[in-house]
Amino acid sequence: MIEIYRLANRHAGKLLLLGLAAVAGYNWWRWQKDKALLAERARPEPMPDWQAWPELPTVSVLVAAWNEAGIVQEHIESFLRLRYPNKELILCAGGDDGTYDLAGHYAGEQVTVLEQHPGEGKQAALRCCLARATGEIVFLTDADCLLDDGAFERTLAPIVNESEVVATGVSRPLSEQRAHPFVLHRWFIEVGGVARWGRYTDGILGRNVALRRDVLETVGDFEADVRTGTDYYLAKQILSRGYSIRHVADSTVATRYAETTREYWRQQTRWLRNVVMHGLRFRAYGEVVRCLVPSVLGALMLTGPLFALGLGRVVLTGWLLAWLHVFLSRLRYIWFGEHVTGCPFPLGGYPRLPLYILADFIIWTSTLLQYLSKPRRSRW
Repeated sequence: MIEIYRLANRHAGKLLLLGLAAVAGYNWWRWQKDKALLAERARPEPMPDWQAWPELPTVSVLVAAWNEAGIVQEHIESFLRLRYPNKELILCAGGDDGTYDLAGHYAGEQVTVLEQHPGEGKQAALRCCLARATGEIVFLTDADCLLDDGAFERTLAPIVNESEVVATGVSRPLSEQRAHPFVLHRWFIEVGGVARWGRYTDGILGRNVALRRDVLETVGDFEADVRTGTDYYLAKQILSRGYSIRHVADSTVATRYAETTREYWRQQTRWLRNVVMHGLRFRAYGEVVRCLVPSVLGALMLTGPLFALGLGRVVLTGWLLAWLHVFLSRLRYIWFGEHVTGCPFPLGGYPRLPLYILADFIIWTSTLLQYLSKPRRSRW
């Protein structure tokens, strides 16, 4: 083995050339598959005409809002503009930025505003909302989302018209964020992943999901003590009871995407931790591994040059090829996202791609350190 390693170091230059060809060939092959997927994508189904639905059950929209003063008013107004007639919004608001007071101005026949206190968390806030809900269907979203008729009705339609019990859609950035390369970069990666989902999925998007009230009762009505990872935990409860989660690809809720590295770091580390910690509880070991792998890879990519100093050029060769593969993969995601969404990626964003990739490596690696501390594991 040692002799093979020495031989590889002596021929690191040739291995680099072979690796470059292999990485380029693999990404070209994946690009062809992406083009085929794009060609096979079905056109969006026509908007469901709610006036022709067999019934119009009352829908309770539940929202936990904490320090969302910058958008909570727009959020409530977007709900009030929905044409669906039988709806109510129950919003549990709080924070030190006046979110509760701003939301309180809208309290009325269709909007109920409750106060969220420090330390309660999203799960407890939703529990309070649910206690006031009267609808046969519960719709979950976030305070930094803007609802519209298309997304709202498309998510509801499978439950009202097709006997589904849970339906979840996807999200898109706010209109004013669609020229922000950091935002588009993240959105296009999501678009590429979601495009490969089938008719049913094993998770829910907490900002765009509807479920029957009786199903929510069956899985516990938010009674479990879940400090973080409410959406993932709820999805696993739903699946463990034998229910299916319908994926509605054409339902996209506008939401505010992270624009700063710090905000993105807090969000991504929380999402990774949620899957690992709750996934172990529900024995979703495959999902746990899929979230641990990026963290390990991130650590290897950050430390690769250091290992190369002691282990030789072959390690540096592997590190360079890995960087190239990730970079080409991001270019594929951007190409695919542009064609699916119709939003062009700004030219000024391409030179920043290496920085975006480096940020991911750092964020993934930092998640490993958070597992070592119990307070950090459960931090929102």
